[in-house]
Amino acid sequence: MERFSLHSLCVAFACAVLSACSVQPQAFAPPATAPGAGPDAALGVTSLDLESARSARVLSYHLMPLRTPPSESRVEGDRKIKYPADLVRKNGPIMKAAASFNIYVNCNKGGESCWGDPEGFQKNLAGSRFASLLTQYTNSASSAYTFGGAFSVKYRTYTKLFYQDDLLAILHAVLAKNGNQAGYANLYHIFLAKGTDTCFDRSRSCYSPDHPHTFNFCAYHESVAFKDVPKNVIVSIEPYQKVSFCASRASSGASALTNSTASTLAHETFESITDPGPAFAWFNFTFFSEVADLCETYQWKIPVRGTVYSLQPMYSNAYHACADGP
Repeated sequence: MERFSLHSLCVAFACAVLSACSVQPQAFAPPATAPGAGPDAALGVTSLDLESARSARVLSYHLMPLRTPPSESRVEGDRKIKYPADLVRKNGPIMKAAASFNIYVNCNKGGESCWGDPEGFQKNLAGSRFASLLTQYTNSASSAYTFGGAFSVKYRTYTKLFYQDDLLAILHAVLAKNGNQAGYANLYHIFLAKGTDTCFDRSRSCYSPDHPHTFNFCAYHESVAFKDVPKNVIVSIEPYQKVSFCASRASSGASALTNSTASTLAHETFESITDPGPAFAWFNFTFFSEVADLCETYQWKIPVRGTVYSLQPMYSNAYHACADGP
């Protein structure tokens, strides 16, 4: 698992080359919307959004690597095995309460449908036993983490590859529509449609299931600063997850597509809450991992407010092991 800060040389270099490496997108003017249209109305990306993306700073990011079978030294099945070190609390911020906003990019079917039912999972998560696992790290009730709304965005590049500038332009467009709500009380998730790849630069660090030699991660979360947004923005990038090395199985309560999306969405949500960046908050320095990393290779049948999903569990300091509740 990787975590980097802009103070590190490698990320500084990556950010420096993003503009040169980015495929230039075709901008769309925002479509006219009816009076009172909600945040789920379709949005476009303007030249101002593109300019803001180019000047934005990625303060930190944390990758979720490909899911591979667990080693014998970790969890076998559902049996709890202690790790050499729990998560430790450093001085970085945490999200004591947060609303999640979903950003659906280029879904021809409309809304969340290209990714199953992430909104249903997020609504079930709020106040659930599964979300109560966070309380030991945040001292907040599980009901403090809610679903805030959704936005659909149309965006086009000359290829199906999105670079960092593309994603930040999309994010900026949504922030403008959402009143620039940012900071540690707001969490954004950018969902990419099936067939869309994303890379940091022209290195070998990509989500690219169609190009296995560069396919290195399933998703990530990051902290971003825009010049015209007063607070840092916490955002996760959620590519299409029903692919090898990222997917989950179907369960009695949800399809394989919904579970694949929900498991990775839970991973990035729990990590964004407990370690949003840019400074370390809750972290395991033995494995250089966050709360979801230590358990990401396992699938448990986890009931979330009555719906049974197939999800990865999360690490619990209380149990010194993977768990699905407090």
